[in-house]
Amino acid sequence: MDKHSKYITQEQQEEFERYLTHQMTNPEKELFEARLEQDDFLKKAFLEFNTLFEIIEEDGLRSKLDVFHRSLDTVTPVKQLKTSRNKFNYRIAASVIILLALGTLWFFNSTPTNEKLYNSYYSPDPGLPTVMGENDNYDFYEAMVDYKTGNYKMAINKWEKQLLAKPENDTLNYFLGSAYLAINKQEKAIDFFETISSDSNSIFKDDSYYYMALAQIRNMRIIDAKKSLLKSNHPKSQELLLKLNSE
Repeated sequence: MDKHSKYITQEQQEEFERYLTHQMTNPEKELFEARLEQDDFLKKAFLEFNTLFEIIEEDGLRSKLDVFHRSLDTVTPVKQLKTSRNKFNYRIAASVIILLALGTLWFFNSTPTNEKLYNSYYSPDPGLPTVMGENDNYDFYEAMVDYKTGNYKMAINKWEKQLLAKPENDTLNYFLGSAYLAINKQEKAIDFFETISSDSNSIFKDDSYYYMALAQIRNMRIIDAKKSLLKSNHPKSQELLLKLNSE
């Protein structure tokens, strides 16, 4: 947390932690939530702290699960159980343990409303104005016409051929990501958006992080989605991040 102390004071960190660990009284909680709605700086600081808090919690869970899996590996196999009933009970116990572990992982890495949030916030990028003419970008804009008319696969086919000559081109990478997201190929879309995230000068950076977060939400990668939204200045990023944190 120290590297964020420039933005979040120790007093604020303690207040945020009390809220997240349900240590506030109801009046304190209501007052704190009212302040969040009125103070944009406080809200941004809280969203950042909450995301870091959840990452720390997730890392702690992962360590515990590693210990659990190692203990399973060292269990001495039972050669023969005396009765079928004992055998049945052993299998039930083992199944319950595994289901509990999987259930805990699901709790931290998914949200019941991920589909609803995705559908509420996602709409395809509208694309660029198509300026057709005698110029070097004719092939790009021809594919843009396909994209804007919903022929995403054709646009992908054309843009990927162009990308071979310009693999670092941020425009091509961004719209390939957008096209793949439009046909529900989330992981493929994320690959293209991540290429842009390393280019601090790209005009598509904020939108790339936003759409990458939506793809991650769709794939139930909620922690990753929160990290992406924190890096985006897209108009809806903070709103979506607040929705994720309220679940």
